Amino acid sequence: MKIITIPHPTLRKTASVITKVNEQLIKFIKELEKSLADSQNPRGVGLAAPQVDKLLRVFTTNLPDGDDPGQPGDRPLGELRHFINPVISRACKRKKVLGVNPKDPDLEGCLSMPRIYGPVPRHRWVELEFQTLVNGKLHDHKERFDNFSARVIQHELDHLDGILFTDYSLEHDLPVYLQSNDSENLVEIDKELIKLI
Repeated sequence: MKIITIPHPTLRKTASVITKVNEQLIKFIKELEKSLADSQNPRGVGLAAPQVDKLLRVFTTNLPDGDDPGQPGDRPLGELRHFINPVISRACKRKKVLGVNPKDPDLEGCLSMPRIYGPVPRHRWVELEFQTLVNGKLHDHKERFDNFSARVIQHELDHLDGILFTDYSLEHDLPVYLQSNDSENLVEIDKELIKLI
């Protein structure tokens, strides 16, 4: 499936709750997982339905095995998972953080915002209530996610509500960077340009 990019209007809309399972939904979730698995430059760790122009409350992840407190780096990715109708039921009550190391903030990126990165304040951990498809039926789950995994979950959940990570950049007066085509150098983007996204 084609991953849409800014300023596509679907990225700013709220996705609908999934209430029934049919063959079309099952096929869509498989295709969503495959699209994430196939993503390169950058390699994606999460993909939400609105990013492929479908306003459904589902996202998929491909997180590294284990929960290293930092970024996934070059570690192999783990199992593809999907999350239907996800809701954060509990979250860390301490101040949101920009990453595990306060002196070296994690930079989030997004498959719908190619080459754009920035620090985002997130909960250290979240407890998520969600559903998965098992033998064609919805099954309820509750699971806690920490550190990098919690960051990915919060990022993908934002997509279901039409929120982009740059919204937090503007709200908290944080920098946003553009990666040049030919190198890994990051150049700060003017805030006025971010407001147009």
